[in-house]
Amino acid sequence: MAVQFISGVNYFMPIFSFLFVWILVYAILAKTKVLGGNKGVDLTISILLAVFFIVNVSLVDFVKFSSAWFAIFLVCIFFILILLSFTQGNTEIISKAKWVGWVLVAALIIFFIISSSYVFTWTLNWAKIFDWFGTEWFGFVLLLIIAGVVAFVLAKK
Repeated sequence: MAVQFISGVNYFMPIFSFLFVWILVYAILAKTKVLGGNKGVDLTISILLAVFFIVNVSLVDFVKFSSAWFAIFLVCIFFILILLSFTQGNTEIISKAKWVGWVLVAALIIFFIISSSYVFTWTLNWAKIFDWFGTEWFGFVLLLIIAGVVAFVLAKK
């Protein structure tokens, strides 16, 4: 009986992936107002991106794999916060330390890279990556990053 239910849910997985990506992308675009805050443009872009998750089966597998592990990650973070509140009495340490948020964002980015390598079965060729550090392009990209950081710091002052 339970196996039939799970196979039924698996049948609707492309629709769930479409809805998940559509709502997530629309919420991000509406909140950040990257495209000017126009709701029509935000809705169109989010629908177009979500359609890719219906058409390509490997993207559905990526959402299926990532969403399960992402939910586990959020539950772990929740339990860590509960544990800190029991032991410390409050969680002001986390709200005052801004680096905690950046560590969580970095962990999520690493998680999505690892999960995409698992789903799409790609591997990193470290020899090619280290060879790239000796090219002119690496110097150009490094110069752009340094210029961006300097511009950001000078713009704050």
